[in-house]
Amino acid sequence: MKKMAIYLLLFPVFLILGCDKEEDDVNISDVEIKVTNTAGVAQPSINVYLLKATPLEAEGSNATNALKAAVTDVNGIANFDMSTLTSLKNGEVVYFTALEKTATGDYNVIGSIDWNVDTKDQTVRKTIVISESDDSGTITPYAYGFLPSTISSTLAMSEYDRWKRLMVVTCSDGLRVVADPSTETKVEAIGFGMLLAAYAKDRATFDGIHRFYNSKRTAQAKNMMAWSVTCNGIIDPGSATDGDLDVAFALIVAYKQWDAPSYLDAAKSILKIIRDNLVKECSVNDQSVLIVGPGYNNIAWGGCQEMDIMYHTPAFFRVFAEVTGDNTWNNLADDTYITLNASAHPVTGLVPDWQTATGTPGPNNRAGHYGYDACRAPWRITLDYLWNGNDKAEAWSRKISNWASLVGPSKIVDGYELNGTPRGTNGLNSAFLGGFAVAAMANSQTTVNTFGQELSKLNDTYWFNLNTRCLYLFTLSGKFWDPLKK
Repeated sequence: MKKMAIYLLLFPVFLILGCDKEEDDVNISDVEIKVTNTAGVAQPSINVYLLKATPLEAEGSNATNALKAAVTDVNGIANFDMSTLTSLKNGEVVYFTALEKTATGDYNVIGSIDWNVDTKDQTVRKTIVISESDDSGTITPYAYGFLPSTISSTLAMSEYDRWKRLMVVTCSDGLRVVADPSTETKVEAIGFGMLLAAYAKDRATFDGIHRFYNSKRTAQAKNMMAWSVTCNGIIDPGSATDGDLDVAFALIVAYKQWDAPSYLDAAKSILKIIRDNLVKECSVNDQSVLIVGPGYNNIAWGGCQEMDIMYHTPAFFRVFAEVTGDNTWNNLADDTYITLNASAHPVTGLVPDWQTATGTPGPNNRAGHYGYDACRAPWRITLDYLWNGNDKAEAWSRKISNWASLVGPSKIVDGYELNGTPRGTNGLNSAFLGGFAVAAMANSQTTVNTFGQELSKLNDTYWFNLNTRCLYLFTLSGKFWDPLKK
């Protein structure tokens, strides 16, 4: 996929609308700024600012200097009520500039248009054309798949900021990501948070969450983090492997972001624990297959007769193989597709929350439907196609996104039987819709655009849905890059 660059439109616009040239006072009722990408698709949730300085100057690329500001709606329109703004004069050049705020508090210009003020009592309509940047720390497009034109980097970072405000709280000298109830934290939330902060290049947040993770490592969990904790205590001292795997991967991303070997050492330490204690060998159709056990609580529990396919992220495993020199992780990545296809419905592609290695859904009274565990599988599997072009990841992602397309993005609910019968009762949320949106990145430009458009409208507040929403938006906007190719 070609890298994308910022398009900065700076050209003089002269409107002759019969104004009295002898008058300097301007009486503009409304300015309507439409923001699109280079394909002409409207871009929602873009911050647009009215500035007197050109965006090539420091004063023109800082939102604090704005005369006015507005955010584009679902149709990509930002409306500026100019009736109270009396400081503009006819003939003056001003700039409507789209800015995105970085995790460090700076601003990136993603598009701008200038306007030569000479309008009275008129509604002015102009268009800013933007495209994603490929600067370090912003966006690196993937080698495979389709980026939706309906999801912007600005939306991803705006939702990251909202996630920090709502989900990240101080605990002693660290930071924890809240769950439900908000006094509790789950290890998967810590994994989500460290992934987001690493990719957002937000080192203070990353380090704070990492300190909390280290403070909750227990002997019962074999020195991994306890699954469920509070700020001051431990609720369940055993581990849940998906969270620790995400933490290890986030540490590798942090190593790439900040060139700090201590992060890589920390990642390798966690991976050795998991490799030595939780990677299990199973027999599937007379084949020897590796799987990840779901957790450790004084002993490793689960395994061949009780596993969760969502704990498998083949793209992460391939990175682990490279940084550790242990080919077991590559084998684990490849074998993921054996257990995935063993349980996937032949028509819908849906997989159960829990299964045996041979594909039987719902062992030991575990959930055997497509629920809040399985809904993350499309994201975790599709990454192997986006980064590596894996054909098995592509095939499954296409199948499941084709089925979701038939349902319709706006009609997705939070749970299905494997044959596609709805069982969810909470309606549309990002945890489910976003997973299908990422899978659609392996499908077609039209499909992923449709899913992206629907996802951009949601405003999740529940901890799990908002965490996964941000991870999906980072992926859909090109911000979730392969650290080996950084």
